[in-house]
Amino acid sequence: MTLRFHYFTSAKELAAIIFLLLVQGALIFWYEYHYRLEQRQWTEETIRIGFKPSHRVDAVLSPYGPGLDRELVDLFCSRNDLTPVWVEVQDYRQGLEKLINHDLHLLLPVPGMQIPEVKALKKGPVYMEGSFLVLHNQWRYPLRDLEDLCSTEVVVPGRSAFDKILQDMRQVLQCELEPSKRPDPGKDFFNALAERRFRFGIKDEKNYMFWKSLYPEVRRSASLDKTYALSWLWSSDYMNLDHKFQDFWRDIKDSGVLEGIQEKYLGFYPETQDPYELRHFQQTLINELPKYADTIREVSQRYNLDPLFLVAIIYQESRFDPGATSHTGVRGLMQITAQTAEFLGIEDRLDPHQSIAGGARYLYKLGERMDRIGITSWDKWFMALAAYNQGLGHVYDARTLAERHGFNPDSWSGLKKAYPLLSYKEYYQTVRRGYARGYEAVNFVENVRYYYSILYGQALLPGFESEHLGGFLDLVPSDWPQ
Repeated sequence: MTLRFHYFTSAKELAAIIFLLLVQGALIFWYEYHYRLEQRQWTEETIRIGFKPSHRVDAVLSPYGPGLDRELVDLFCSRNDLTPVWVEVQDYRQGLEKLINHDLHLLLPVPGMQIPEVKALKKGPVYMEGSFLVLHNQWRYPLRDLEDLCSTEVVVPGRSAFDKILQDMRQVLQCELEPSKRPDPGKDFFNALAERRFRFGIKDEKNYMFWKSLYPEVRRSASLDKTYALSWLWSSDYMNLDHKFQDFWRDIKDSGVLEGIQEKYLGFYPETQDPYELRHFQQTLINELPKYADTIREVSQRYNLDPLFLVAIIYQESRFDPGATSHTGVRGLMQITAQTAEFLGIEDRLDPHQSIAGGARYLYKLGERMDRIGITSWDKWFMALAAYNQGLGHVYDARTLAERHGFNPDSWSGLKKAYPLLSYKEYYQTVRRGYARGYEAVNFVENVRYYYSILYGQALLPGFESEHLGGFLDLVPSDWPQ
C-alpha cells in the first residue's frame, strides 16, 4: 500500500511539473509574440514612398491630375491619416534594398521590375499591364527582323528594369546588343527618336501610348515577347501597415474607385493613334487656331471654362471649319442645332465667333445642371460633354440604366458602360427619352478628352505649339478640376 501511494504521489508531482513547464513556455511565447508584434506596429504619422520619376507619379503634362500612382498614394494616406514622404531612388534595385532595410515602406513599380523571393515583401494587386515595344522614326525603315537590332543604333531608357530585357534579347539574338544611348525616359527618349538620331528604341507600351500623341513621327515597329504587370510593393514586417495596404486595395477595387482613377488617366486613349490625324491636329492648331484665339480666351473667361478644353471641343466638332454641317443638321465651329441656337439667341450658326460664344455658354449651363445633381470634378465635365453631344435627357436615361446594371451613375467610368445600351431597343424602350446614339456620345467624350490631353502637353512642352497655346494656361479657372 505504501509503495503504491508513493508512486501515485510522484506521478502527480511529475504531471504538475510538466504543467508548470507548459504554462511557463506558453507565457514566454505569449510575451515574445506580443513584444515582437508591438515592435512591428506602425506608429509614425509619415510613410516613405520610393519612386522613379514617371508619368504615373508626376503627370505634369496631363490635365487630369497629379498622376495615377500619386493619386492612389494620396488617397491611401488621406484614408489612414498619414503624410507621404516621397523618396526618389536611383533604380529599382536600390529601392528594393531600402524597402528590405525599412528605409522605405512602399515602393512604386516600374515596367520590367524583377521582384526577389523575400518573405517580408508583399505585392499588391496588378493594376496596369502591358508589353514592351520596338519603336522607330517614320522616316527610317521599320524593323524587318529582331536581328536588325544587333547592327544598328538603339536607344533604351536608362533604367535597370531594361537590363533584363537586353540580357534576354542577347540570348535570343546571339549578339552583343548594346544600346547606343540610355537617356532618361520620357521627353529625352522620344526626342532622340523624333530627331532621327537613332533608328530604333525600346519602350514600354503605356509610356508609348502617352508620348505618341506628342511625337506622332515615332512609330511602333514590333512587340517584344515580354510583358509586364505593375503592383505596389511593401514590407509586411509592420503588421498593421500591411493590413492597411491590403484593406485599401480591396476597398478601392470592390467600390469601383480604382476603376474610376484608371479611367480618368487611361480610359480615353484610342486603341490605335493615327499619326496622320495627329499631324492634322497639329497643323490645324498652327494654321486655324490663331484666327479664333481672342474669342476663345474671352468666352472661356466669361463662362469659367479652360480655354484648352474649348479648343478640344471645337476640333472634335468641326476641325475648325466654320462652315461645317453634319448629316443631322448641326452647323458651325461648335456644331450647334437650330433649336439650341434659338435657345441661346444665336442669329448665325456659321458665324465662328457667335458659334464659339454660344457653344461655351451651352456647355457652362450643362455643367450647372450636373452641379444640381451632385456630379463633381471631371465626371461633371465628361457628362456635360455627353449632354452637349446627345442632349441632357439622355444623360439622365444613361444614369438610370447605369444604376439598374450596377454601374456607378455618378462617375463617367460607370456612365460610359451604360450609354451604348441606349442604342438597343430592349433598353431604350424602358427609359423616358428613348433611343440615342449611345456609342456616338461615348466616342465624342473620349475624343475630346484625348485632344484636350494632347493640347495640355503641347502647351507645356517647348518646340510644339506652345507659342499658340501657352497663354491659354494662364486662363485656366482656379476651380477647374486638377
